[in-house]
Amino acid sequence: MIHKIHKKNPTIAGILSLVFGPIGYVYIGFNFLVAGITISLIIGIVLYVLNFPYPAFFNYLQLLVWAYFGYKFALISNVFAEDENVSETDVKEYKSMSFAFYLMLNVMMSIVQFYALVVVIFLIISFFSQGKIFLGLLTIFFGIGLAQWILNLIFGAISIGIMKVFKIDKKYL
Repeated sequence: MIHKIHKKNPTIAGILSLVFGPIGYVYIGFNFLVAGITISLIIGIVLYVLNFPYPAFFNYLQLLVWAYFGYKFALISNVFAEDENVSETDVKEYKSMSFAFYLMLNVMMSIVQFYALVVVIFLIISFFSQGKIFLGLLTIFFGIGLAQWILNLIFGAISIGIMKVFKIDKKYL
């Protein structure tokens, strides 16, 4: 018996992810829900430990990233659902935690890039509003690149660790 992947409405997936973040991924599949919540926790813990400035409104802005990927993951699901040449092995692979975490690493890195940009813009506005023009200018010229470099280094290492744990190798790359 070949298990099927059911079509998902990308708009519904996007809206659920916009409202509920990674919890909205339950619509796409349990594996996506678990991977999404895990990645969300990892991001939160690392940013807490780093103690980078964390503007409260970022919690709402990152929902845009979750929604975008929720929409995209529903489209991927539909490719599997509509292709008549999808084998039982393909379906099992799609429903695996390895595949979900592989896709979720893209979400993590996107949120981190978005976070770096938001934090630097937040700092620039803060410096200029406090009259710290020189710090604001330094942040404009060096802050974005430095913040992205630091966060990419940290979350890149985390990505490698996740890839090792879930044995994500060249088959997805």
